[in-house]
Amino acid sequence: MKEVYINMDKRLKRIRSLGTWFGLGDFPKAPGTLGTLGAIPFYLLLCYLRKIFPNILMYNSFYFIFLMTFFAVSVYVADVCEREIFQKEDPQAVVIDEVLGYLTTLAFVNPVGISQTLWAIGLAFLIFRFFDITKLGPIDKSQHLKMGIGVVMDDFLAGIIGNFLLVCLWTIFF
Repeated sequence: MKEVYINMDKRLKRIRSLGTWFGLGDFPKAPGTLGTLGAIPFYLLLCYLRKIFPNILMYNSFYFIFLMTFFAVSVYVADVCEREIFQKEDPQAVVIDEVLGYLTTLAFVNPVGISQTLWAIGLAFLIFRFFDITKLGPIDKSQHLKMGIGVVMDDFLAGIIGNFLLVCLWTIFF
């Protein structure tokens, strides 16, 4: 695999780096879990960006636009990883979809302060990983779509369902 990586052009190296979320997907044990954990610093950056918006509605709109853009990028990256880099369906090393699913789980929660942020990060991790691993109902069926969409869609749906559960819990307890 290393020799193939050395012979890749710069475009494919960048796409592989994004697909494996900067190498976390290359770990032999639990790459999906590591990819999800790798999303946490990115989420913290997004939380920090909240400060530049005048109100929470504008931030939520930004977060939504960001998620839709990241969805499109993830589909493209997953498709190139499947067809050109790993040359197999839904390669385990591709974890950009876990990042998208985890960030989707945290959408519109808007924790305030360190304590709430840590609670949100922890609950979102547990909820998203549960739905990602169990692949209940339509989550499993969505994996069979082609051209990178199947790689991304199951995690995106796990994130959407996880988001609903997290928002319900957040409303009750926070």
